[in-house]
Amino acid sequence: MTTLGSPALDRRTAWPTALAAAAMLLATMLLLVGVERLTGRDVFALPFVASVAVLAMAPRAPLARPAAVLLSYPTCTAVAAAVTAVTGPSVTAATTATTASVLVMLLLRTPHAPAAVCAALVGLTAPGPLYVLHTVLPAAFVVTGAAVLCGRVLPAYGYPPTWR
Repeated sequence: MTTLGSPALDRRTAWPTALAAAAMLLATMLLLVGVERLTGRDVFALPFVASVAVLAMAPRAPLARPAAVLLSYPTCTAVAAAVTAVTGPSVTAATTATTASVLVMLLLRTPHAPAAVCAALVGLTAPGPLYVLHTVLPAAFVVTGAAVLCGRVLPAYGYPPTWR
């Protein structure tokens, strides 16, 4: 199956593939909005929206795999929380947290660029130690779960539910 950005994408498959990606993106974004309204938690935040875009446009890329999303977010958030606890929220904390998070993601082989954005956000705002539990993990599970579901429902959306 071809996906956006694939050299095999031709005129016959471009529209169905693009429409399936757009449907996945729209459905997941609406789900994040609904979860945010129900819980009052900021799950419709830029890092999670960026994850939805990555999973919509490049569902078979290494950074879109469930392991990358579900392991990188809590890891990056924990790293950023530790940095921010020592330094306080600042641009320096955000920079340090992002750099350390990218290093950890690469060592764990779970790269997911939007999780680095989450680390920067934590470094700037210091949302507290429970942020990973009440915001980050629910958002990561919503994004990944929606991608898996859309991969089964939308024939032209090729999200592989394999862990790695």
